[in-house]
Amino acid sequence: MRTLNALIIDSSDSFRQLVAELLKAAGYSVTTAVSGQEGLELAHKERFKMVCCAYDLPDMSGSDFCGQIRTTAGYDLASIIVLTPEDNSRVLKQALLAGATDIFCKNDLDELDIYLKRSAEREMRQLSGRVLLIEDSRVLQVIIVDLITDMGLDVDAYTNADGAWEAFQAGNYDLVITDIMVEGSISGISLVRKIRRLHGEHGNVPIIAASGFDNMSRKIELFRLGVNDYIAKPIVREELRQRVFNHVTGYQRLLGLRSQQNSLYSLAMLDELTQLFNRHALREFSGKYFSHARRANEPLSLAVLDIDYFKEINEKLGFAEGDKILTELGAWFKRFVREQDLVARWAGEEFVFLLPGCDSETAVGLMERLQKRLKQFKPSNTAVTFSIGVATVIPEDDSNLNSLYSAADRAMYQAKMSGRNCIRVHDAMETNEV
Repeated sequence: MRTLNALIIDSSDSFRQLVAELLKAAGYSVTTAVSGQEGLELAHKERFKMVCCAYDLPDMSGSDFCGQIRTTAGYDLASIIVLTPEDNSRVLKQALLAGATDIFCKNDLDELDIYLKRSAEREMRQLSGRVLLIEDSRVLQVIIVDLITDMGLDVDAYTNADGAWEAFQAGNYDLVITDIMVEGSISGISLVRKIRRLHGEHGNVPIIAASGFDNMSRKIELFRLGVNDYIAKPIVREELRQRVFNHVTGYQRLLGLRSQQNSLYSLAMLDELTQLFNRHALREFSGKYFSHARRANEPLSLAVLDIDYFKEINEKLGFAEGDKILTELGAWFKRFVREQDLVARWAGEEFVFLLPGCDSETAVGLMERLQKRLKQFKPSNTAVTFSIGVATVIPEDDSNLNSLYSAADRAMYQAKMSGRNCIRVHDAMETNEV
């Protein structure tokens, strides 16, 4: 784990203490100085990751201090923060030109507190994930692997894109780093093209392209192909580290959001108990079934299934056992239906089957087979029967889900009235017994 140390330079004892508390809370070890010269001497003796200096130092300006510390060995990439008595665009410009990383007002340290905590988190956070590296220089490969594994990431390293492409297809990666000029039948450019042709998240993995040829037209072409970032050689370790951090965390955050969206979608569309589609999902998807039936000039049937005497089952065996019966029925329905059918739990012990391409006779045949197999299945070792109503829409009808369900529900009610455990077919003129 990286050691985070910080240097504070300010002539005010109370302000040094205040900033020191912010730094320590963020995870830094703190050294203090009262003048610019003392700060420079300490910087020569020890390399600090973060330097916070007042703009109004007693012996020099904050801009002068920034200019001098940037020329000190090991401070070309350090974070240099200048603290000013007030917001001032002129001071900001001078400080940034002299080498300051950022500038904060002493009268409002909330922003500094957020900045310090986020900086410390980036430095100390150990990532998890996999990186695919393609680099034909063994020396540079070792350097990059060492840097990335130090961040907590696993690395699969290849000297050619041929082996890397096979590995990519077989594994899940959070980042690809590839040299664009590698030996073999597949170049780095071809690898990028192959990855971006894939469908789904697999083809959206972030890609950093690296090259010793810092050519503008080549970079533009790489971005057209779909790379997310470009880094020129020789590679600066800290620059690559920050780019890797950004891309891996961003991609994993995106995957997390997608997973949450899928979970929310499932919660919205699936019945929690049976894991069948719920009424909302049935309404959402049914429009496509009706549209297809009219376009293809095909019939569409809907069956309403209601468990007979389910109230008595709950009273006799208990609600937990009743829920278990519904759960097992849900899983069994999924195995029974055809691939093109849609089955949903409408409410309570009532289920709906939407059967594309089925006229009344075919739909009844499917329901009869369901009844026959149900005698052998016995969910939760309980004999269960259904009263079933079937209704069919023909292509020239202007029926929708509501009207078709109402027709099938009336037929199901007729099945109840006829003694249960039977099927009734709705007819525009009359209800026929099967």
